[in-house]
Amino acid sequence: MTLVFPCAQLVEIIKVVGTPTREEIQAMNQNYTEFKFPQIKAHPWSKVFRSKAPPEGIDLISKLLQYTPDKRTTPLQSCGHNFFDELRDPNTKLPNSRPLPPLFDFTSEEMRAGGDLMRKLIPAHAQGAQGA
Repeated sequence: MTLVFPCAQLVEIIKVVGTPTREEIQAMNQNYTEFKFPQIKAHPWSKVFRSKAPPEGIDLISKLLQYTPDKRTTPLQSCGHNFFDELRDPNTKLPNSRPLPPLFDFTSEEMRAGGDLMRKLIPAHAQGAQGA
């Protein structure tokens, strides 16, 4: 599946992520042959969020928002990112002091796809419930 962005939307992305290289454009769409984009340097993520996001959140965003599809972290890998470590802490509660909802009820397909990542995704306190 090829995503087609309206030109204005792509320019807004370029303003933050910077101008994609010829290689990045080819990785996104091998049929695209025009390389006429404004030459803009990437805006540092720390400035985009202006200290409103923790360093772990900025790191996760930078891994998700890659032009080259093969370099992007997958959704399942994202779940294992340190940004979400608090959710794996057995003492974490919702702001109203209630326990978290079930977070570790992965499908069998996700379990197979996750491989070794599942050891991090499913904390020890939840492994019995998962059957891991």
